[in-house]
Amino acid sequence: MDKSVKRNILLGLFVVVGIVLFIIGIFLVGAKSEMFKNTFPLSAKFTNATGLKIGSNVRYNGVKVGIVKTVNIIDDSTVQVDMQIEDSKRMFITTTAVATIASDGLMGDKLVNIITGKPGGITIRNYAYLQTHNPINTEQVLQTLSGSNENIRMITENLKILTSDLNNKNGALQMLYKDTDAAFDLKTSFSNLRLVTGKVAQVSQTLQDITALIQHGKGTAAELLNDTVLGHNLASTMASLKETSNKLNAVSNQLSLTVQHVNNGNGTVNMLLTDTTLAANVQQSVLNLKKASKGLDEDMEGLKHSFLLRKYFRKKSRKNK
Repeated sequence: MDKSVKRNILLGLFVVVGIVLFIIGIFLVGAKSEMFKNTFPLSAKFTNATGLKIGSNVRYNGVKVGIVKTVNIIDDSTVQVDMQIEDSKRMFITTTAVATIASDGLMGDKLVNIITGKPGGITIRNYAYLQTHNPINTEQVLQTLSGSNENIRMITENLKILTSDLNNKNGALQMLYKDTDAAFDLKTSFSNLRLVTGKVAQVSQTLQDITALIQHGKGTAAELLNDTVLGHNLASTMASLKETSNKLNAVSNQLSLTVQHVNNGNGTVNMLLTDTTLAANVQQSVLNLKKASKGLDEDMEGLKHSFLLRKYFRKKSRKNK
C-alpha cells in the first residue's frame, strides 16, 4: 500500500476518534450541566454559602433535580444562589419548600438540598425565591468544641488538685473528711438552719395571711388603712397637736425671757427674790399682822363677856344653833 494512502487512513482514523471523543465529552458535560434537559430557574438567599460552587448538585429530598448556576454576594450578610431545576420535577417543589446547604456525605462537596415544606403550598414558578434555612457553621462548631475541650481540661486539672488535697493527710479536706466532731458540728448547723428556715417560712405565711386580711378589708389594720373618716380624724388630731405644740413653744419662749429678765436683775420678781431688806420688812409685817389678829381676838372675847354686849352675843349664838 502506498505510504500516502496509509498516512491518509491513519489521519482519518485520528480525526474520527477525535470527533467521537469530542461528542462524548460534550454529552458528558451537557448531561452534568443539564444542557439537554428542559429546566427552569430558582433562587435562594443564604447568610453563609461556604463550600458551595458553580456546578454543585441541587437535590430534592436527597434526589438530584438540578445544579447550581451562580453564587453571588448581594451584601455583607447575604449570598444569592441561582439554580437550574429539571422541569419534570417542578410538580414536587412548592412555595413552602425550604432550601438548605448540606454536604454530600460526611466529608463530601457542598450541595443545595430542597426539603418538603408545610402543606398548602402551590407549585413554584420560574425565578421564584425559595425559603431557606441557614446551615450550621462547621468552623463555629469546631471553635465551640475547642472551647469546651479547654474547659474540660481545666476542670480535670482542678479535680486532680482537689483529689490530691483529699489524699493528703495534712490537707484541710482530709481533716474535714475524718474529723467526726466537725461532721457533727456541720450536722447540727444544718439542723439549726433547717429550723430557722421553717420559722422564716411560718413568719412569711403569717405576713401573707395578714396581707390577705388587709386586702379583704378585715381586721383593725384594714380599718385603719381603709377608714377615711378615721384618717380625717387622725389628720385633725395631728393638726391640733401641732397647734398645741406651737403654743407650748411660744409659752416656753416667754418663760425663757422671764427667767432671763429675773437672772439679769430686771423686774419685780427679781426684787422680791434678791432684796433682803424688803424680805425682812415683809416678814415683820406678817408678824405684826399675827399680833394684831391675836389682840383683836382677845378684845372680841372680852366684849363677849361684858355686861353691855353679853345679851347680844347670847342671842346670836342661839340663832346660829
